[in-house]
Amino acid sequence: MAAAHTSSRDVDWSSLLDDLLGMIRSRVASPRGRVRFTAVCRSWRAAASQHIVTPALPLLVLSLDAWGKRKDLYCHDEGRVFHVPLPSKLHKTRFCGTYDGGWIAAITRPSTLGIVNLFSSLEVVLSTKQRDMAWQGRNGRRLIRRIIFSEAPTSSGCILAALSTDHDKVALCRVGCPDGGWTIHGCDREKFCDIVFHHGELYGLTRRSEKLFKFDIGVNQDGAPVVTAAHPLDVDQSCGVPIEGSYIYFTTYIFGLHGKLAMAMMTRWFQNHNPFFQVFELAVTTDDAHDYEWKEVCTLGDCALFLGQTCSSRVVHVQEGWRAVVEKNHIYYSNYRNTESKEYQEFNEEVYLARSGYGDDIYCRKDAITDGHGHGKELFPSVRYYTTSHTGCPMWCFPPDVKFDSQGFILMRRFKRFTLIHFGIIFTWVV
Repeated sequence: MAAAHTSSRDVDWSSLLDDLLGMIRSRVASPRGRVRFTAVCRSWRAAASQHIVTPALPLLVLSLDAWGKRKDLYCHDEGRVFHVPLPSKLHKTRFCGTYDGGWIAAITRPSTLGIVNLFSSLEVVLSTKQRDMAWQGRNGRRLIRRIIFSEAPTSSGCILAALSTDHDKVALCRVGCPDGGWTIHGCDREKFCDIVFHHGELYGLTRRSEKLFKFDIGVNQDGAPVVTAAHPLDVDQSCGVPIEGSYIYFTTYIFGLHGKLAMAMMTRWFQNHNPFFQVFELAVTTDDAHDYEWKEVCTLGDCALFLGQTCSSRVVHVQEGWRAVVEKNHIYYSNYRNTESKEYQEFNEEVYLARSGYGDDIYCRKDAITDGHGHGKELFPSVRYYTTSHTGCPMWCFPPDVKFDSQGFILMRRFKRFTLIHFGIIFTWVV
């Protein structure tokens, strides 16, 4: 007897078990793919809301300047550019920070801060004092290099920490303290390359010397956060961390890795060698000479590391079943593109990815796994992203669960109201 043939059209996809649906959704990494999952039927949408999954992969904001009516974001899993209608509060701003869920910290001229959700257009209410960031630096007005968040900006306890382009000042502001404004702290003779909130504490990493500072935060008479002390931690620097002079220095990043404070350093052996990454985690020493040491990390395990010069660095767990666009134990970073450098003339094997709506080309370059010059050191595989835009290096943005239409335009949810903006026509419906 011939075996009965069952067509895929005859399968009742809505009757799949919830556990199986949860397993399927956990293998979907891109925001667009998760939208497709919820669009199958009502039972799939219900399963999506019941099962907790890891955050979607970050999107790459291609330009920090927001002068048009939309923002172009590159999605790894889809390999294409999506267009986000730009909230009016972000028009004519420069992006200088992000937080999970699509929150953007942006500066307007003259140096006015706004915190707006790129996808929902919701804005964090800030007072005039909190919005004013027109501080004076050594060479005139101080520019903001980066703003980080201690927690979600919708919380009144959220502390904002800003690092200036002078690198020697750290400024603080609390969202729930409208009368406090910003307080500024400087460390004599020290310049910071990165700052991070880790387990509720603020840390700063200095340039070139890789000194690690812990900031004690108190409050002033207005209730605003203020740095009461900056303590350099006693860290042993002789345990494999490159020092200035022995390596060609590039840049360093600080972040949280598996519950510990960690540092990633991009450098190279000599001027004509490929750049590479080393990762270290802060560990308590077993001797009496120092309190801490930087212990080199050989693997990221099931995680990938996303580094950025204009946003906080993040470790993302790579789920089984995700497409190989983002791989375990890889470092993904955004940086400026200098086509005149010797590095690009001799070693660059860039791959063209896509083109934005404004004509900017997006490229990536996968770095070598070994240094290739006799040292034989096993290195972290790393991928660099950059654009032909002259408005700074791209920025990672961790989106909420958003909805897309078939042409790549985003459906923005405002409470229970959905708005579709497509070809200049606005359609709105309530669910």
